[in-house]
Amino acid sequence: MLPVSLAVLRQQLADIVEGTRPTMPGLATGVAALDAALPGGGLPRGRLTEIAGAPGSGVTTFARHLVAAALTAGWWVAYVDAARTLAPRDWAALGTHEGLWVVRPSDAARGAWCADVLLRSGAFGLVVLDGAPALPRAVAVRLVRLARASDAAFVLLGADGQRSGIAGALQLRVQRVRKRPAATLDLTARLASKSPAPPVRLRHMAITIEKGAPVQRVEVECVREGARRVREDSQVPDRRGVARRDGERRTTHAAKSRRATTQSADRPSGGAASAALGRTPARPA
Repeated sequence: MLPVSLAVLRQQLADIVEGTRPTMPGLATGVAALDAALPGGGLPRGRLTEIAGAPGSGVTTFARHLVAAALTAGWWVAYVDAARTLAPRDWAALGTHEGLWVVRPSDAARGAWCADVLLRSGAFGLVVLDGAPALPRAVAVRLVRLARASDAAFVLLGADGQRSGIAGALQLRVQRVRKRPAATLDLTARLASKSPAPPVRLRHMAITIEKGAPVQRVEVECVREGARRVREDSQVPDRRGVARRDGERRTTHAAKSRRATTQSADRPSGGAASAALGRTPARPA
């Protein structure tokens, strides 16, 4: 018989325990195809769900969709913005729900502590931790236990390759699918109004279930209003590169000042200069 390490035995035992638990109704994501693929019809409650993706893949957009679906179902939601990167404009529409709490700690390392307090309260059906540094295993295990005690869905957002290593966690990977945008803009309504509405854009994403359910790939179509790129305006001065040019100007000025100081220190003064030229300095009468 081949020797088996303790870590492998723990992993096998955790898989057996998770597999024998009764399937509880999950927290619906609002995406019918994804809910159908997940056990329980949505995000598992009392467990950890890890959502990862490259920057710009749509992880935050998908998380906002999850929050909207939970609020519509009547759940209270707590979103810990540890990195303080959420755009208020994108989340303003959800502010009409009294059950939405957005917590922005002063330090990203305090994000796990905020999630700990929110899960302990037992008031939230969904707690999202976004932008926190990689969690130590002991901290991640404690948060999962708190989620299990409060029967809440705990979601951890991270970058590709950033995993907690918790056995039984559901892992979703978000990828952006580039497609030709559809014409979803009513030009007549825009021309009739004095202040044209921002264009409506569609974002296509592919969500892959990597762990916690049979591996499947689901394509999602999300609507996003407004343009993200910076628009040029003739009335607004272009200040791109101003800081760089100012820095170069200050560096050049400092170099000239140092050269002038060095030349003044090296130049002979008074009698030394006259002696060097072969003349005797004039004395006052």
